[in-house]
Amino acid sequence: MTRTKSHHLAVAALLVAMTASTTGVLASLAMVPAGAATTCDVGADFCVVGSQTLQTPLGPVTVTVSTTNVVTVQLAPATPGSLVFGVPFGIPPGPPGLPGYARTSISTTGGLIDIDTVIWPPGSPSHFTVPNLAIISIHPPGPCRARTSGMTVVFTPIFPPGPPT
Repeated sequence: MTRTKSHHLAVAALLVAMTASTTGVLASLAMVPAGAATTCDVGADFCVVGSQTLQTPLGPVTVTVSTTNVVTVQLAPATPGSLVFGVPFGIPPGPPGLPGYARTSISTTGGLIDIDTVIWPPGSPSHFTVPNLAIISIHPPGPCRARTSGMTVVFTPIFPPGPPT
């Protein structure tokens, strides 16, 4: 059975829709605590509270959290042509039977980070191949914004931590 470009795009759109839906199958999460080491740059306005690097199916991910709960997630994909999306709220896990799907979760002081990855099997060189996909979401302690630039997602709280002034 040969698959067309529209078939691959339909599968990718279906995957994004399923992971963005508010219902899903609950799966066990691998919780990895973020490190608590604090580092500060001379002359910088903030310090990094925790930084951790871990392996995902797409490649290593570095997660840093600042003292203001700004969470930065940077993916270094092992294969070229990967797409990264940042979502500023928690999403349920994808379908457990989807080939190439995996979820990695990291607990940080800025919120629980979920990295959903889908690695598509390589296709014929003469056909369109669907890029590998990483959807990075956060269960934040409060509302936040997500900004994606290349392979980096930055989650910024809308309200600063601490009591209101």
